Amino acid sequence: MDFFGHQEQARKASGRLVWLFVAAVVCIILLIYAAAKALLLVSKTGQPDVVDWPVLGVVAVGVSAVVSGAMLFKTAQLRGGGAAVAEMMGGRRVDPHTDDDQERMLMNVVEEMAIASGVPVPDVYVLDREHGINAFAAGWSTKDAAVAVTRGSLESFSRDELQGVIAHEFSHVFHGDMRLNIRLMGTLFGIMCIAVVGRVLAHTGGRNRREGGQVALFGIVLIVVGYVGVLFARLIQSAVSRQREFLADASAVQYTRNPKGIGMALAKIGGLTGKLESPHAEEAGHLMFASAMAGASGAMATHPPIEQRVERVLPGFLKNAARSESLTQAVEATPAPQLAAGAAGFAGATPAGLTRSVGDPQPRHVAAARALLAELPLDLSVAAHEPQRAAALVYALLLDADPAERQRQLQLLDGTDGVLQHDAQAFYRDVAALPRTMRLPLMELAMPALRRLSREDRRALRRRARALALADDHLSPFEFALLKTLERHVPDVERSPRRRGRPEAMMDHTDDAALVLSVIAHAGAGGDADEARAAFARGCAVLSMPAADLVEADRATPQELDHAIDGLERVSPFGKRNLIHACAEVAAHDGHLDPDEVDLIRALAELWECPVPISTEE
Repeated sequence: MDFFGHQEQARKASGRLVWLFVAAVVCIILLIYAAAKALLLVSKTGQPDVVDWPVLGVVAVGVSAVVSGAMLFKTAQLRGGGAAVAEMMGGRRVDPHTDDDQERMLMNVVEEMAIASGVPVPDVYVLDREHGINAFAAGWSTKDAAVAVTRGSLESFSRDELQGVIAHEFSHVFHGDMRLNIRLMGTLFGIMCIAVVGRVLAHTGGRNRREGGQVALFGIVLIVVGYVGVLFARLIQSAVSRQREFLADASAVQYTRNPKGIGMALAKIGGLTGKLESPHAEEAGHLMFASAMAGASGAMATHPPIEQRVERVLPGFLKNAARSESLTQAVEATPAPQLAAGAAGFAGATPAGLTRSVGDPQPRHVAAARALLAELPLDLSVAAHEPQRAAALVYALLLDADPAERQRQLQLLDGTDGVLQHDAQAFYRDVAALPRTMRLPLMELAMPALRRLSREDRRALRRRARALALADDHLSPFEFALLKTLERHVPDVERSPRRRGRPEAMMDHTDDAALVLSVIAHAGAGGDADEARAAFARGCAVLSMPAADLVEADRATPQELDHAIDGLERVSPFGKRNLIHACAEVAAHDGHLDPDEVDLIRALAELWECPVPISTEE
């Protein structure tokens, strides 16, 4: 899968959505103006064949205010990202220590897919009151993503089928669909409010028969115009959604190498239903794995027909469906296609292979994640799912191997209740025995628990983590990766989703790129200035920056990277592809990828929303 190409497509689709929305609002303004003008003529207060600019201005400002206000309200309502959408749909956050076998299976599948993909584990929800078979992923980005499934899905799917569905949802996470989907919700809600205002006017005017006739009539016009606008908004919503579903199905097959898993999940939905009872099912229908509304078809359907989707992942299915009693029997009778081998794992491979692996986890990555979860000491696994103990686990990951230095770090935790200090020291023994490649994934596993801390506890966590990391006046690449992961995924203030402007060219950020490449070059050169210079030049060649200068080692430190990282986040998807390729070229200059270099590149790539799958080699 071309991750960066699909990111660019999602960006362009988002841009088209803005223009279509503007066009829809302009049409609504003109229609309402025409209705207002007609009413004025009937009441003999208007002039025929003349553009009444004051009336047009009032209508334009009024419509724009209603639609924009409604969109801002919905956006504010969904500021919490995926968790806000899941809770709006009636979701319940799954307890990581649940005794429910079905929920435990769901947690295992989500954790495996997240760790395999190189993203922190998202929040997981179950829609307990929904017995239709469905699921969705929502959020503004990977830092606030949530995955939700219905109770009907848990009761109907096998593990392979559930894994296919979760892989499908992770495709939406990777390819930029989630942000686009939330914008679609806001657009639909904004246009729908025109009809709501119309109903209020019609009701108000209807109560005053002597003077309210025209008000009621104008209200009815607003209802009609509003629902015409909603109709076109839903057509846009459905067209965008259908395009992305085929891609997500294909991605799920690529991630799992098991076409029958997602094929059977789709067949079960076709044989039963994906319909949801939530009052928000209509506005969130495009988020779902399958259609959430009964009877939607043709241009109004948010999803392609089930049979077409299964045929895409299992060629020959339609032929078998014609002579089978059920869709599930047809899937069982259809042989799985031979799939081409996936891209090589990045550890020990080429920088080009690392770049190709972005947003494209393979079955071996899922297997590596499953093995990691199975091999984790029980105490670490339990701690990663409990908020307070997860904080102690973060501190343990930052403790130094030198006993004297470690003791000095532990003294920085003296202000706590003593339990935190004790747990951090106890966890360190298990953490120190872990392979280096398991430490950052362990941090990613703890993200949902850390997000459940209170705001004050999150603020204290970040403050103490930085103090531990800087206790020796030096920030290693791993420590930088851990702190940036905390900053992105465990914020200490409630932040609105960042507005994205027009993507910027890589050439507008050559100084930022030079600093990032310099940090990686010095990290891998072990103090050899010539080696660092040669590695830096290798990365500059990828970015066509021959005039860039290597930043000196005393300034090329992880602490200096913050501003550069924020600037590079605004670069276009294809610019990020070249940037990650350049980082990998610099790291591989000495012929191998050191664990610290891997952690740094994975952390940087995830900050730029380009997740690199877990390493499958030591």
